[in-house]
Amino acid sequence: MSSPRHAVRSALLLAALLPAAAQAETPWEFRVTPYAWFAGLKGDVSTIPGAPRVPMEVSPSDALNSTEAAFMGLFEARRGLHGGFVDFLYVNVSADKALLGPPVNLGLDATSKSWVTSAGYSYRFYDTGQANAELLAGVRYWKVDTTLDFDGGRGVLAGRNIHHRESWLDPLLGVRGTTQFGTSNFFVSGTLAAGGLAGGGSDHFYDTSALLGYQWNRQFSTGLGYRLFDVKYDKDGFYYDVRQQGWLLGAAFSF
Repeated sequence: MSSPRHAVRSALLLAALLPAAAQAETPWEFRVTPYAWFAGLKGDVSTIPGAPRVPMEVSPSDALNSTEAAFMGLFEARRGLHGGFVDFLYVNVSADKALLGPPVNLGLDATSKSWVTSAGYSYRFYDTGQANAELLAGVRYWKVDTTLDFDGGRGVLAGRNIHHRESWLDPLLGVRGTTQFGTSNFFVSGTLAAGGLAGGGSDHFYDTSALLGYQWNRQFSTGLGYRLFDVKYDKDGFYYDVRQQGWLLGAAFSF
């Protein structure tokens, strides 16, 4: 199975193969953006063949209490109109839910760990100095680790602990843009990406975000926004149909 390392290598290779003649006089620009995503989760998960699909739900307002760990970061490199990017996301979310009341009294403690790495090539097709837009093409690697711990109940699910890990690779296409508010330091940016490959990867996924930011100086900016992604994967008895959404807070360092 492909790994995040392969995705990163692909992105760097794409950037290295850019036309040297057209880029000769243009310096490289780099940007590192660590960010926090306070995302809720809602969807259905089934981990092994024959196991029922069970619901998982954590609202965005409960995300801080339900998120055990989260690490996110975006790295971008650009030279002229061409660039590359690597976006990494790790989220560990747990949720407790009562599935059946008396007399069965079946409860569920569900944990979902997600590693999502996106890497690819970007082309800036529009740039006025105050606004710009880019096309994105690359891959997204998913690794999902789910644990379903059933408490109480009767029958085959009583007291069972079911664990499964699945990984896959999807193609990714997208667009993103940024525009400044007049002559102020405020700006807005947005990204829309989608992909999926039925039969080999997920049935589909989409990922969208919008952000209001402030450019403190040429090297540093901060932003507050909202992000939503939805993915559906169904293969060999493993079913993962999940939407995550919530507030986004980040800081970008350019050099």
